[in-house]
Amino acid sequence: MVEWAVYLSPHLDDAVLSCGGLIHRQAAQGTRVLVVTIFAGHPPPDRLSAFAAAIHARWGTGHEPSVERRREDRAALDILGADFLHLDYLDAIYRFDGDSFLYLSDEELFGSPHPLDAGLSEQVKSSLSEALPLHQSSLYAPLGVGDHVDHQLVRRALLSLSDIPARPVLYEDYPYAEKPGALTHALKSAGGGDWYPETIPLDEDNLEAKIRAIAAYRSQVNSLFGGEERMRLQVCDYARAISPTEGLAERYWHLTGSLPASERY
Repeated sequence: MVEWAVYLSPHLDDAVLSCGGLIHRQAAQGTRVLVVTIFAGHPPPDRLSAFAAAIHARWGTGHEPSVERRREDRAALDILGADFLHLDYLDAIYRFDGDSFLYLSDEELFGSPHPLDAGLSEQVKSSLSEALPLHQSSLYAPLGVGDHVDHQLVRRALLSLSDIPARPVLYEDYPYAEKPGALTHALKSAGGGDWYPETIPLDEDNLEAKIRAIAAYRSQVNSLFGGEERMRLQVCDYARAISPTEGLAERYWHLTGSLPASERY
């Protein structure tokens, strides 16, 4: 069994939404689990676009959304038995150059990264190399399903790391993975060769812990699912749909020739 399982989460909910069942399973088995949120920085209070302000209003987090979202993340990971690390890179909705914000609409947020973000993956890569126990880790990163620019940047950063002993595992970004065609598009965009899936079975306790952890992100549940009850139904349905013959599951992706996740737990 590895000493660490490290999950890279672009935002303060992504790893739990996508991998909460496996995180709980690993922690219960004695693996040390660390969830690293990359874009968890505090935005300047006097530099906020109308687009970001509208998102804040939807979240209902008040004047300090990053403070509240970090609190939610700590509560969620405590439910799963995982540790956390919050890096200070700004979410895409806050990034700006001079007087111009880089992303001002959903279309821009779920598209190609802005040219001024070209060096950001390299900065993230450097931070990961310095901060993480890479020499004894299984590493999990977003596949980039849905094309959110921050998810794309994190994927690029991890896949370019050279000082890790095994290829990383990519997880299906949930709930974006439910959109028809989004998963196939993400696998093509990830590049680097052929990807193959591995379904990881979950028991009822794993799934229930995942649902309770997702519910801890109170600012996100309504905007993502329309309420906690709908979230529960949707998460359960997706866990069953991934592997109808095996019961509840999450699905992960490996490059051909890389070591299966089941051999690294």
